[in-house]
Amino acid sequence: MKRNTKFFLVLICALLLFACGKNAEKGGRKVTYQIGFPTEDSPELSEFLRSDIWGYQAILLSEEEETFIYSERNMNVNENKINYFQHTLSQLKEYYEPVFSDHPNKVLYNLFHQEKQKKMNLHHEIDSEEEKTLPDVTLEKGDVLRMKINGKDISFSISEKLVKSMPDELIMNIEEANESGFILHLKDEKTREVYYFFALNDLSEMDIFQDTELADAIEQEKLKPYYPILKKINESLSFIDYKVIHTKTHEVFKVENQHFLSKDCKYIYLNGEDTPLDEGVQQIQRVEDYVKGNDRYYAEFELNYEEISNKLDYKSVGIGLANIVYFNEDFVVLHLEFDAAITGTAGSTNVIIDLQEDRENPTYYLVDLGLH
Repeated sequence: MKRNTKFFLVLICALLLFACGKNAEKGGRKVTYQIGFPTEDSPELSEFLRSDIWGYQAILLSEEEETFIYSERNMNVNENKINYFQHTLSQLKEYYEPVFSDHPNKVLYNLFHQEKQKKMNLHHEIDSEEEKTLPDVTLEKGDVLRMKINGKDISFSISEKLVKSMPDELIMNIEEANESGFILHLKDEKTREVYYFFALNDLSEMDIFQDTELADAIEQEKLKPYYPILKKINESLSFIDYKVIHTKTHEVFKVENQHFLSKDCKYIYLNGEDTPLDEGVQQIQRVEDYVKGNDRYYAEFELNYEEISNKLDYKSVGIGLANIVYFNEDFVVLHLEFDAAITGTAGSTNVIIDLQEDRENPTYYLVDLGLH
C-alpha cells in the first residue's frame, strides 16, 4: 500500500512539473512557425497587400461592394487638385497573384514601384462630377478654394470666408468623404502646421481648425455637424488626427505615443511604437476598451527573438531593430534585424503574424519581404 501511494505521488508530481514547464515555456500558448510566404490568399493578407501596393501614394476613402475608391496623394504645393481613382477586389487579386511565387520580396517590390501606366488595371480614374460623394476641389493661388459638388460651384478665400489667416503655400489632400460631407487636410509646407477643413456636401456649413485646436473644438461641440463624416470606430466612437471622439459626450481621448494604431483605427497594439519592440507577450486592444482603460484584450501572442533567430539559423547575439511595418485587425507584419557577434547584422526578416484562425495561437511566417 505504501509503495502504491509513493508511486502515485511521484507520478502526480512529475505530471505537474511537466505541465508547469510547458506553460512556462510559452505562457500556455502554442507558437507555429513557417518559413516563407503564406501559400494561400485570405481576407487579411489581401488587405495587407492592397495597403502595401499603394503605400503612401493613395488615400483610401471608401470600400463598397468590393470596390475601393481612393484619392491620389498630393506631395507638394504644385499639386493643387484632388484626383480620384478606383479598382475592384478581383482586379487587385489578379494584380498581386504573382506574389505567391518563390521570390515574394522581389514581386512585392516590383508591384509597388510600377509606374502608373503599368498599373492601369488598378488605376481607373473617377470623374468627381459623376459621384455625389466626391467633391471636385482645387486649391488656387494663395488660399483660394474652388469646390464643385452636387451641382454647386463656389470659390472663396479660406482666410476671408472663415476668418482664419492661412499661409500661401499649402499641400492639400482629402481625408474623408461620404454622403454627408468631406474633410480636407491642409499642411503648411514651411512651418509643417496642419489644418482640417470640414464641409457638408450641400456646402451649407464649413469650418477650419488647426490640429492644435481640434480637442477644444470637439469639447465645445463645434465639430458636431461633421460627426457623420469622421472615420467611424463604432456607434459612439469616431476618429480624427490620432484623437478618439465620443460623439455622444464629446469627450476626446488621445492615443498615447507609445502605442501603435491599426490601419482601420479600430485596434491598438500596446507599446507598439517602442523601439525595439519588447519581446514576450504582445497585447492588442480594441479602441473602445483602450479608452475605457480596462484590461480586456482582443489578442495576446508571444514574441521570442531568440527562437526566431534559431529558426532562421542566424548566428545572432540579440535583437538590434524590431518594429511594426503593418497592423490591422488580424494581421501584424514586423521587421526584425539581428545583431552579429562582433559588428553588423546577423540577418533580418519580416514576420507575418496571422491571427485570423486562432488569436491565441497564431501562425508566424518568417520571410524577408524587404519591408521596414
